[in-house]
Amino acid sequence: MRLAKFVPLVFSPLFLAVGCAYQGNIDKPYTQKATWFSYVGGDDIRARCAPGITEYRLVYNAVYDEQIRSYEIKGKPGGAAEMISRVQEGHGLRGSKISVSDPLAQFGWEKATKMLTAAEVQELEMLLKKSKAGDPHTKGNRLRSDDFYWVSALCYDGAFVYNGWKRTPEGFEQLAFMPFLLKHDETGIEPNPVRDVGTKNAARMHQSKAEKLKHFDLEVGDNGLLTAF
Repeated sequence: MRLAKFVPLVFSPLFLAVGCAYQGNIDKPYTQKATWFSYVGGDDIRARCAPGITEYRLVYNAVYDEQIRSYEIKGKPGGAAEMISRVQEGHGLRGSKISVSDPLAQFGWEKATKMLTAAEVQELEMLLKKSKAGDPHTKGNRLRSDDFYWVSALCYDGAFVYNGWKRTPEGFEQLAFMPFLLKHDETGIEPNPVRDVGTKNAARMHQSKAEKLKHFDLEVGDNGLLTAF
């Protein structure tokens, strides 16, 4: 059972306020710094999405300067696929690794690669469908770097779909794909526990200029990432 009904591929460009188009090599130090917003927006996946391709990217922002996780699944429709898991931790968990004046500075990924069987890929696709990731329905969601959120950029057999989910009071219980990805994540790093960071967010207006530079917001547009602030 495949992801049910993806919308037609949209060819309009992503409108990003900062950064360059991602073209690969997210593991390299300056690539992440220059192209993070494009990477999160799935810019490259949208550009190469075509019939005969399965390519999924899901990014979990667990408070940006504490932990971010990325999952990339690549294969062909109906077949097995390679899954690359990445985790990056910041000063909230592993000491001072983020520059106050440069929140996009590179500080290293833990990376693990494994093969998913065709049955496991089908299971993931069913969970994506259950999570409503097969239709772009999160337009207008504002995703804050100092909070928790998930984004998905999905290409299945020539159709591209993008979504971004904010943390709810219950966490991410509505995202059925989350336990699957964490189960198959072989980086050995536990996820940063979801918690309410509302007080921290509300205090932004009283922060110094240096502190404000650590934060950025993303906004989900019409089947894509619209803006970065």
